[in-house]
Amino acid sequence: MDTKEEKHHNIALQIQNFKIALTEFEKLIERVTVQKRDERAGLFVQKEDVIDYDKFYAEVQELLGPEVKNQDVKCFYRKLCNNPDAPTDWCEIFGYYSTEEDSLTAQMEEENLVFFISRKQRIVISGSRRRDVIKCIVKVPQLDLLIAASQKGLITVFNNQMKVQTSTNVTDTSWITGCDYLSQLKRIVATTERTIVVWDFKAQGSNQENYFVIKPMDHCLLCVCAVSVSDQLCRDDILLGDDGGFVSKFTLNSDDFGLRQAKSKKKLQNQALDSKNFRSVKRKLHNDWVVKIRYISNLDCFGSCSLDSVHSLVLESLERLEDTLPVREFSILRGANTFCYCIKANVIVTGGDDKILRLWHPNISTKPVGKLAGHMFSITEIVTNEKDQHVISLSSAKVFRVWDIQTLSLLQIFHDSQGGPGDMQIYSMIYDANHGRLVTGSTVIDMYPLTKIIQDTKQIPHTHEREINVMLYNKYFHQVLTICSESIIKVWELDTGLQIYQILDPHGFNVELTSAAFNENGFLFATGAYNGTVKIWDFGSRQEIKVLPEGKDWKEEEHWIKRLIFLKAPEKHQHLLLALERNGKIKMIQGKEDDICLIVIWELPDVVPVLQSGHHVVHLMTSTKDRNIAIPFPDVTLVLEKTFSQPVNNPVVNTEVNCIDLLQVEGYNLIAAGTLNGVIILWNFVASTVKEVHRPENCFTVNSDMDPKCFRINDILFLFRTPECARRSSQDSICSSSQCDSSKGPQSSKGSKQSIHDSEVKGEQTDLTVGEQQPVDKKHLGGTSVADTQPPVLVTAHEDGHLRLWTLEGRLLKDMLPFTKHSAISLTSLYTDSCTRILLTGNVEGHIIFCSIGSFLDPPHDEKKFKQLLAWRAHSLGVLHIIYVEDKHLVLTASIDGSVRLWHAHNGHYCGYFGQRRPFDLSQKSDLILPCDVNEYPLEIKDESKLTENKQKYQYPLVFDQKRWKDMSSMSLLFKHTPPKAFKVDHDFKFFKSLSSSKTRKHTLEGFKTGNKEAGIVFGSLPIYRVQSPTSLRSLPLIGSDAQKDSSDGISGKKKASHGQHDKVQQRKSLKRNLVTQINLASSFFPTIPK
Repeated sequence: MDTKEEKHHNIALQIQNFKIALTEFEKLIERVTVQKRDERAGLFVQKEDVIDYDKFYAEVQELLGPEVKNQDVKCFYRKLCNNPDAPTDWCEIFGYYSTEEDSLTAQMEEENLVFFISRKQRIVISGSRRRDVIKCIVKVPQLDLLIAASQKGLITVFNNQMKVQTSTNVTDTSWITGCDYLSQLKRIVATTERTIVVWDFKAQGSNQENYFVIKPMDHCLLCVCAVSVSDQLCRDDILLGDDGGFVSKFTLNSDDFGLRQAKSKKKLQNQALDSKNFRSVKRKLHNDWVVKIRYISNLDCFGSCSLDSVHSLVLESLERLEDTLPVREFSILRGANTFCYCIKANVIVTGGDDKILRLWHPNISTKPVGKLAGHMFSITEIVTNEKDQHVISLSSAKVFRVWDIQTLSLLQIFHDSQGGPGDMQIYSMIYDANHGRLVTGSTVIDMYPLTKIIQDTKQIPHTHEREINVMLYNKYFHQVLTICSESIIKVWELDTGLQIYQILDPHGFNVELTSAAFNENGFLFATGAYNGTVKIWDFGSRQEIKVLPEGKDWKEEEHWIKRLIFLKAPEKHQHLLLALERNGKIKMIQGKEDDICLIVIWELPDVVPVLQSGHHVVHLMTSTKDRNIAIPFPDVTLVLEKTFSQPVNNPVVNTEVNCIDLLQVEGYNLIAAGTLNGVIILWNFVASTVKEVHRPENCFTVNSDMDPKCFRINDILFLFRTPECARRSSQDSICSSSQCDSSKGPQSSKGSKQSIHDSEVKGEQTDLTVGEQQPVDKKHLGGTSVADTQPPVLVTAHEDGHLRLWTLEGRLLKDMLPFTKHSAISLTSLYTDSCTRILLTGNVEGHIIFCSIGSFLDPPHDEKKFKQLLAWRAHSLGVLHIIYVEDKHLVLTASIDGSVRLWHAHNGHYCGYFGQRRPFDLSQKSDLILPCDVNEYPLEIKDESKLTENKQKYQYPLVFDQKRWKDMSSMSLLFKHTPPKAFKVDHDFKFFKSLSSSKTRKHTLEGFKTGNKEAGIVFGSLPIYRVQSPTSLRSLPLIGSDAQKDSSDGISGKKKASHGQHDKVQQRKSLKRNLVTQINLASSFFPTIPK
């Protein structure tokens, strides 16, 4: 009765808590609604009070729990943003009204499952006997080998490509019951019903099929496993299970096999050894057959299972086999056929004839911690996938089930339907973690690969069927927008890679989209097409809002939109776009609230002919034209001299603007443009000037020896650090995370021959802008001052493969050729983070170059602080767009191969591609997986200064220096009485201190004879030189003589100067006899080996 009351009380408490959460949720909706209404009314909202999507999602999860789906919350948040007055229901936050047909269909597809069944590979073992079956399969991870033993005696070793490396036939009347690998003896052990077979599979020639047979055995052997203990050398222990319920331990030494084989003169195919000569212990642990035995090194114990219902599973240390103490026993009704241990989850999974998988804690044998039901027949095999935390179970009906060990949920069911029930019974199963596949043994060997392995290594990534024209990232909703040349817009979830929606033919049938842009809050996006049309869309509802129609007199592809940039509109419900056309014109497009059509309201004049005539700076005059609304840029016209004449245009040289970038911050209102012939143009609307920042030599002339595209600027970018970013920490964190170790050990290099070309600008321009002359004033935050903001820097990506950085005055700060496998590859795109700490660029061969520029942007722009950290091959074809996601440290790349791929920024490891069936796994993993069309590993660029510090500071070879020998004292040798130990020569030994580097002769040797007839035709023709004779060896002092003499003079009262010559000779002989015998160099460098 008390239990029922307690349950009712818990239910009532849960209902009350849920009502409180709903009340708080309604208050959150009210706050968001008020905020969106104020934003629509144009009222200012404090930045600290703004509830963006991340904050909204966090509060919803806190109120309603983690079960709320991210996609449902995004849909609900978009609804609030688009229409704050629309009615809402709390059920929508759980996706109650959303249809899940598409997601369910995707989940049921084969490519979204764990194992890719249709890609199953089958291997038929040749040489096996008729109706033979694979009884045991063992994986050797350290050698990447697979061992298969058939029931009738064929043992086969496969390499990592599943090719037969070697094999042997065991000629025994008994069937093989199991096998394993001996890690210390480097041999294979197999058990038959009455014998133990040890085979040296590495033997060559005629000895390749020789093996040893250990017999007899007391009982019929049913299973075997090797004990992997690292501290024992030249011996292995094996555990055996038999039909009497005994578990035996045999110790195998290398002498038991190697010496007998060497003494045997007659080469036999098998050599019998008596089992009584081996050290063995056994103990009866079960009352029925021991069907499976394994050694679990992580628990330092072994496990054995039996069909016994009382002693079903025994888990104990090896010492318990030698005594009669109680052991840990797990009782299971009808026994256990198999078991396995999951390391990370720390559970033992058992299965048997009762068709239930039980999960046990290794130290709790009374009750399982979990059960998994679903099999309709007896469970015969269980294996684990440690990396993905999966358990794969197999029943006697050849039905496989894949379980998640953490959530205890069923992930996949598949059935081996080939062959009859009795013809192809599966006797063995393992999981190959090295190659990500499930291997089973019946009459053949079947291999089921993981779906993600097939997708990552076999399938060519395809996000679209055609090349990618546009890729954008909505940082507010964490979603990616892609557009292909077939004019299909797709929106993807960044966290999972799933497609949210798509729009077909947004500008009409067969109208190719060429550009797109998001507005500042991410709720709108604009698209531009090759025919000049522009449309504005609602990102959440996919509804078309405004359109710029095609002009009647427009020629085909004349108004091709190459770039779109959203501008900050000064008025509410107004949209402003900056557009770059293919003909080089830069226009401003306006959209009013009450008008569905967009109109062109502003256009920049063509300044290239004026700059071509020799004018490096052209002043602008603001037009007096009145406008009803304020726009970010004034109407301008060029102020030209009266003597200006239009230059003759060369039709071969293209001078159109190819790329633009915009910078609108406090003190700066700039547009930078790069042309097809390499000219950099800067429009400064604060100083009312337009100037030529850089012009390559001979860029307006035609040279038959040069490619006309060699000067082209493919992308241009402003690098500017706001005061808020200047207050943040330095870029050390980004550098340290970018230089982490990778699993494959990225190749290191000194980098490219990066050189900085500080060009001396003749007659440096003095028309500095107002923003350049007067930086932003110092701001104070919490009483601390912040340094002045630095002027912007321009970076350009060139067709010749160079990356160049410029000041606004035109001074070249850095000319860098990025280091990749092949140098001088045309660069295509640029990207930087919000605080300009990193710089990313891509080239036409699919490489991504990752650079650290945070310290370089600080004056005086030291070239050593511009560091390339990483380079990797992302695509087999050219990269068109790059995006860096700062909060997740990911890099998105889009290519003309039709794929958008995801990479880890710090090491260049591949995460996946948009369009794959399985969700993304964005966790940092050590293993390196490459797409099937990429075979180059990431290249980590080491710091050149660090490499030079590690150079050897000594010179070699060393030679004996006679002068050092004379100058040195031998006092240290005088009182030595014992020779130094092996490999421990004292550093004060006189001979080694007398070694020095060889000295090069500065004069040539004098030759006096060129031949010798007696020496023969060969050696007689060699020149003979006269070398200056060294000091005679007779003049060398004996070891310790000087020291003995000095020491004898220093001892008062013992020895006097009147001693005779005979005493000195005796003293010298005694000294020689005592010292020479004790300084033994041979014992120092060649120690005696103990027998």
